[in-house]
Amino acid sequence: MLLLKLTIAPLLLLLINYAQKRLGSFVSGIIPGLPITSGPISYFIALEQGKLFASNSAVASLYGMSGIGLFCFCYAAMLTKYSVIKALFAALTLWCLFSVFILVLPINIALACVISLSVLFTLACASSKLQFAPDVKPFTAAWELPVKMLLVTSFIVLVTFISANIGAMWSGLLSTFPVILAVMGCIAHASDKKFSAYKVLNGGIIGSLGGCIFFAVIALALKFNFVIWQVYAAAAVCSTLFTIIMSHYINRKQFAKPVTVLNT
Repeated sequence: MLLLKLTIAPLLLLLINYAQKRLGSFVSGIIPGLPITSGPISYFIALEQGKLFASNSAVASLYGMSGIGLFCFCYAAMLTKYSVIKALFAALTLWCLFSVFILVLPINIALACVISLSVLFTLACASSKLQFAPDVKPFTAAWELPVKMLLVTSFIVLVTFISANIGAMWSGLLSTFPVILAVMGCIAHASDKKFSAYKVLNGGIIGSLGGCIFFAVIALALKFNFVIWQVYAAAAVCSTLFTIIMSHYINRKQFAKPVTVLNT
């Protein structure tokens, strides 16, 4: 199990890196917006803590998808006027405040779906209207990919290790912490590639919509007598298809025509 935890994050990040180079920063933002980190954490929780615990944790993650969207929108809105530290601090503060608010909400799949889908759809439409001048040159940094691999792998191991002690709600919320998007956005922002940072963050909001579908399927299906890996495979397919449809609907031009690529 530990070996799987140590290998799944690097493989997923290699996929993101490939998509980033081939399809552009917007698509590479959509991918980490999807449950690339929280999905594996949820799967390991289901194997180690049982289906009921994982189902309740998935509801918390479903709420948490809107927290990712708030983080991305807040950071994107501050890109042009504020430094990396100020923008990151504000976005993380908003994420923390929203996460505390989630803790008082009931474990209810329908309520979580309504809140998260409404918040994320609104943020996606608002974010697509932000305007940034294209970057002159793409950003390249050989060290970015290893740093992301180390951070995400450590995060997956940590959350799954402490999940039994912090409960289902905290496990689900912590799993949605936007670690990949924060790293990608900060690196691009610090390198004065604001357009690339915006595309990543905007894509993260779109991807989070797909994450809502993922965790809604997980939360429902784990209550029945289905095989765990089949539940997660079906959820992944549903969330991917939903994300593709929504990305074309909300921001068709950005999805279909990649612009500046944030290379690693």
